Amino acid sequence: MVLCVLIKQDPKDVIIAFALEAMVERKRNEKRRMYELLRAAQVELRDKAKECEMLKRKKQSMLAKQASNQKLVDVFMLFIVIEAIDKNDVENVQKLAEKTMMDVILDMMNAGAGHNDNDNGFAADDGKKET
Repeated sequence: MVLCVLIKQDPKDVIIAFALEAMVERKRNEKRRMYELLRAAQVELRDKAKECEMLKRKKQSMLAKQASNQKLVDVFMLFIVIEAIDKNDVENVQKLAEKTMMDVILDMMNAGAGHNDNDNGFAADDGKKET
């Protein structure tokens, strides 16, 4: 605080000086509070970035598992088809072919229904392929 003991000053000047000193102190406190909020926001941002990276890795892992499971199913279906062909079981071969075709069509439709990971989907407008 500004103390004017030795010098005789106008009371208006003293009041203005006290008001300015109070305003400067308020600004310091506000600046300190803003820095604390900034630090807290930076910590939260780092935490969210770490969480985002963890979720990306988890998604990649899940997609890899899903792809390996699909490959296993495809190989299994191939053996069933080969066995049906060897036994001349035309009805089962046709059923398996229809099921496979429906799965492919459903996969293509699902890929176009908002999943941007796959570029082989159907477009929602004008029949143009999504990119």
